[in-house]
Amino acid sequence: MEEERKIDKAKIIRRIMLFLLIIVLVILIQKIIFKNKNQETTSTMQNVTLGENENNINKNKIENELIDKITVVMKKEKMIIEEKEVVLDWSLLLVNTDNKMPDDYNIQVESIDQHRSFDTRAAQYLTQMMEKIRYAGISDIWIQSAYRTPKDQQTLFENQVQAYIYQGYSEETARKLTEKTINKPWHSEHNLGLAVDFNYVNREFENTDAFQWLQENAQDYGFVLRYPENKEDITKVSYEPWHWRYVGIEHAKAMKSQDLCLEEYIEKITNDY
Repeated sequence: MEEERKIDKAKIIRRIMLFLLIIVLVILIQKIIFKNKNQETTSTMQNVTLGENENNINKNKIENELIDKITVVMKKEKMIIEEKEVVLDWSLLLVNTDNKMPDDYNIQVESIDQHRSFDTRAAQYLTQMMEKIRYAGISDIWIQSAYRTPKDQQTLFENQVQAYIYQGYSEETARKLTEKTINKPWHSEHNLGLAVDFNYVNREFENTDAFQWLQENAQDYGFVLRYPENKEDITKVSYEPWHWRYVGIEHAKAMKSQDLCLEEYIEKITNDY
């Protein structure tokens, strides 16, 4: 509900700003046209025959230039407003192959166990979800990976590249294959501290009771399956049943009910503005 209120408020502010801008511009147009008419009248009185055509040309030129300037201003103002609204919430920050984390992104994490950390704002939801899974009688689940520093991400990425090269692939092919399963540093959700990998990080996880529980209940704690099997052409990442992303409870429920991956959901929200 909080996210919806933010969206509604942003819509209202945008509409008010555009309405006020239009009113101001209309007033300016009227003033300029009125001024031009007065100038035209004075000029006509002074020289009726010689100045009439020239004044009409100048008036049309001024009005056309003014309209062009107003159009540019309105487009720029609209772009500025929309740009401010694209980033709806920290939990929806899109990081993928094509979208790098902001250079000045300030992340604060806290420990969720002896070896792993998660974004401080979302850690409690991950902890609660793990407690509920185990309370449901499912003990065969653990957190394999959560927050990673960009340096750790770089090491992980390069190790996988070398593994492919060892298998006989060229370096170029090895890097392309690696990007299908491991994002580069600053392009990984693990660097955000909002992604968690479960168990052995392989597709066998989808056959576990833990995966089925997550499919049914993870949205209640703000988590979604980040790379679904039927969205690979959109996410550009192979299906990963072990990789789950925190997006917030309201967003997670909306994504689940509408069968949207994060890229689709953000595009939908942006278009709704």
